[in-house]
Parts: sequence; C-alpha cells; structure tokens
Amino acid sequence: MLDISAASARIAHSPFRSIGRTFSGADVTFNVIRNQGPGQIVSPVTVGAVLANDRWAIRWRALEIAPDGTTKKALRYEALGRISRGEATEILGQKLAASASKVPTRSRVTFQTLVNDWKATVLPMYKHSTQKNHRHIADKHLAPRFGDQQLSDVNRQEVQAYVAHLAQAGYAPKTIDHIHDVLSAVLRTAVKWGHLQDNPARDVDMPTLRTIRPKWVLTTEQAAQLLEELPPLGRTMVGLGMLSGLRRAELFALRWRDLEEQDRVLSVREAVYEGCVDTPKTEAGVRQIPLSDAALKLLADWRARAEHTEPGALVFSTWSGKPISPNNVLRQQVFPVCEALGLKRVTWLTLRRTYSSWAHQKGVPGKVVAQLMGHAKVDTTLNVYTQVIDGALRAAVDKVGSELFTIVPKPAGTTELTH
Repeated sequence: MLDISAASARIAHSPFRSIGRTFSGADVTFNVIRNQGPGQIVSPVTVGAVLANDRWAIRWRALEIAPDGTTKKALRYEALGRISRGEATEILGQKLAASASKVPTRSRVTFQTLVNDWKATVLPMYKHSTQKNHRHIADKHLAPRFGDQQLSDVNRQEVQAYVAHLAQAGYAPKTIDHIHDVLSAVLRTAVKWGHLQDNPARDVDMPTLRTIRPKWVLTTEQAAQLLEELPPLGRTMVGLGMLSGLRRAELFALRWRDLEEQDRVLSVREAVYEGCVDTPKTEAGVRQIPLSDAALKLLADWRARAEHTEPGALVFSTWSGKPISPNNVLRQQVFPVCEALGLKRVTWLTLRRTYSSWAHQKGVPGKVVAQLMGHAKVDTTLNVYTQVIDGALRAAVDKVGSELFTIVPKPAGTTELTH
C-alpha cells in the first residue's frame, strides 16, 4: 500500500513547482497537476515500480502557530487518496478559503505548554479550593495523557477515547466528570487564545452520574443525642451548622462582627479554605441568615468560653487566632461521638443537607431555603441537598391515601366509602 503521508515532512520543505514538473518526497515521486492560487494539486506517479496515478494530494500555505508560539505561514500537505480530480480541487478550495483569513488554521504548540501557561495566568482567577483541585487534575491526569501532543491534534475523538479509557480503568463517573471539566476549561482557554477553532471537549458522551455512597441526614433525635455528647467547640459548630445551613468554609470564616445579636442576624461575607480567606463560593453566598433562639444561645455560650471575642476575631480559631482545621474538628471531636452513639460519620456536608431536609419537611418554600443556603438556583437545593427524612414517605402515602379514600366512587350496592 502507498503511504503518501510518509512523504509529507520532506514535501513541506519543497518549493512549489511548475505544472508538469516532478519532485520527490521520501520514496514517492510527485507530478504537479494544477496550480490553484497559492495551492497545488499533485499526483504521486510512482512508488518503486507501482503506478499510483489515481491517488491525489494537495499542498497549500496557511497561517499557523509554531511550537514557540510565533505565528507564520507554513507549507501544508494532505494526502487525499483515491478521489476524483474535481473532488481534490474542491477540497483544496476549502483549505485555501480557510487559510485566507488572518486566523491561524492550526497550532503546533503542545498541550503541556498550554497547561503551563494556563496554570500561571488563568488558574489564579479561580477560588483557592478550585485552584488546588484543578492543578492536581491537570498534573496527574491531563499532562501525562495529552502533554506531548500538538493542540491541533487534540480533537473530539481523542477526548472521547480518553473518557472511555478512564471508565475502563475503573474511575467513578463523578471523578471522570471532574477530570473532563478541567480538560474542557484548559481547551476553552486554547480557543480564546486562538490555538483551536472550537472546544473539542464539548459534546462528548459522558458516563451516567450515579451516587456511590447513599446520602443521609440526621433525625431530630439523632441530632439531640449528638449535641448532648459533643464538647463545647464541637457542639457549637455542629449545632450552628444544622441550624443555619452554612457551608463549611463559611462556618469556619465567621467573625464576631458578623453576628448582629440585636437584629438576630448572621452576615455571611467570607469563606476560608486551608487558611486562605476569600469571598463565599458564589455571589448568592453573600447573604444574611436570621438566627433562631437555639442558634443564638449556642453562640452566646461559646463566646463566654472563647479566647478571642473582639469584633474582627474569628468565632472559631486556634489559640493564636488563626482558622482551625475542619478535618481536625471532625476527627478529634465529632467522629468519636458518632462512633459511641452508633451513628454514621457526620460531616459538614451532612449538617448542611440536614438543614435543607428539615426545612423542606417543615414546608419552607424551596426558594426561601435556597436563599438561606446561598444557592442561586432552587434546583440545587432540592436535588443535591434535600433528602426525604425517615417517616416522611409513610406520612405522604397516608396523606394521599386519606384523600383518595374520600373521592373513590362507591361500588354498586354498597353504602360505605372504600379505598
């Protein structure tokens, strides 16, 4: 079989020749059939002793981004195989039309070079927690897979093959989704910077997301038992988490000036992640939360014990006034009590989910709960954080059943209502 592509590297350095002239590339001899503006249609005539007049190739010049990031005109070559001369002419016309603009038609910059620039200039625009996770994914997963490839070679088929590889390797659908999100973010930057025409990570078929670990919430009885056994710090933080729906990063960033006791309101202005203080996760996260009597009492009791109570001090801090570790509070105070009570391990997300579910069970409108929890969309509150509490399903069935009992038609010859 004739491998015209093997000659492309040498051909790319050859000047255009006149019609009827021949030139050589690798082990292939080419005959120039037609000049078409700045392009040519060529036909390989021999490969050793094999006649190959029915195979066509085209050459043209196009703007491209070189590996060093500079933009220049380069000679391009493409083998078309067994097609008609008219079809070859049409394809060449399309290539010339695309190359006529001042936009580069391909980038020879490597994916690794793009990732390095992306981490240096784009990633710092993200929240601190997002930076850490995205950097980890880029270094551990994306660079080893795509690092040496030129960006022009990273196409949708390549991305789809990578997603399939991750699924076959046993990665959870949620993990694959995270990796794909970061890849899409990097390639989106490539589009903005002119390396790609569109994002090849878009419209890729992804595995169906499914819950690996069942979500659960505390019942009021379990919550009361937990609060009764926890030490003061754990009791205050767990209780406030259940009664306010605060995110973990928001809870650990609270300052005493955020508590307005007279108005019974808690202002959420900051969030902390690994000691780095920033604004809340979303714009909707900046909010005011009305406090119940129970929440106010928890905070009053803690203030009487806290070492730092000046307005700018963190409500929950180390002896030196710095943010404390959320994981340390769980490991040292919460998990041991959960184990002693025979409960599943309660996390900060458990408390937030419990708040949402309790509010839903009490009939609080979804839009109100979403605003209190700092969600821009009600669907996030209902679908991600709200769980059906034990007994609620039975209560719903009994309620619907009692309604149906009153409206189901009576069978002929009876005088009593039936289900």
